[in-house]
Amino acid sequence: MIALREATPADAEAILALRRRCFPEDDIAKDFRTARAFIAEAEGRPVAHLAFVDKTYVFDGREYAAALAMDAMTDPAYRRQGLFSRVAGFARDSIRADYAFSTAWQIRPSVLPAMVANGWTPVLRAPVFVRPLWRAAAFAASGPTGQPRPPHSMRFAAPYYTTLTSDDAYVVTRETTLKGHRTLAIADLAGPARPLLKQAFAQAKRNGIHLAAALLSWRHPSLPLLLRMGFLPSPHRFRFLVNVFDPRFDPRRVRWALSWADTDHL
Repeated sequence: MIALREATPADAEAILALRRRCFPEDDIAKDFRTARAFIAEAEGRPVAHLAFVDKTYVFDGREYAAALAMDAMTDPAYRRQGLFSRVAGFARDSIRADYAFSTAWQIRPSVLPAMVANGWTPVLRAPVFVRPLWRAAAFAASGPTGQPRPPHSMRFAAPYYTTLTSDDAYVVTRETTLKGHRTLAIADLAGPARPLLKQAFAQAKRNGIHLAAALLSWRHPSLPLLLRMGFLPSPHRFRFLVNVFDPRFDPRRVRWALSWADTDHL
């Protein structure tokens, strides 16, 4: 018999075991302390799962409390039974009184039908922009040299992330592997960040990295800077979904300025 319920901290190890069964090729540690998670349980263990983290979006000077959906997964032995759709619907009904809306980034195609069936609607597709770094050696001497510090309201923790700042700009990066290539991922940026990007490129080149990438929506204010610096859209595009709980909120009127900082995928 399948039971649906909200997970507790005591379920963390069992959820990690589910992740290993679902994605044995991934080596990703998840922090369940900040997630509100929901599971389908069979024979005393989770077999389907969907979690959420709190997000705050600001539109026209007004803050909206939202929940970012993440970690959609179903045990391979229990797929094709509609379990994930049941979990998504149960989770939606459990959180809708607490948030104006919920967002989600659709990465795996198999997740989309269940999310759409439970109210998450695609509002845009954001490309991963890429740029080779083979010219970065010329940038080695340029850019600010201040000590990295986290920008206001950011939660990028060392040693995974490096933050470079100036008086009016910041760039947050992480060295990672995308599609088998060592990559300097630009997690977030703001302001006139060209000197900071040059500094980050130079350091990445010294570390043997030859590719930079950034996930940005087309209306992100930093996109024109990246395009001028040689970034081009790759074939990899991810859908951004919104499920509205407060009828006063209209996602069609929003100029969504999104980056990897708005996901849980980096």
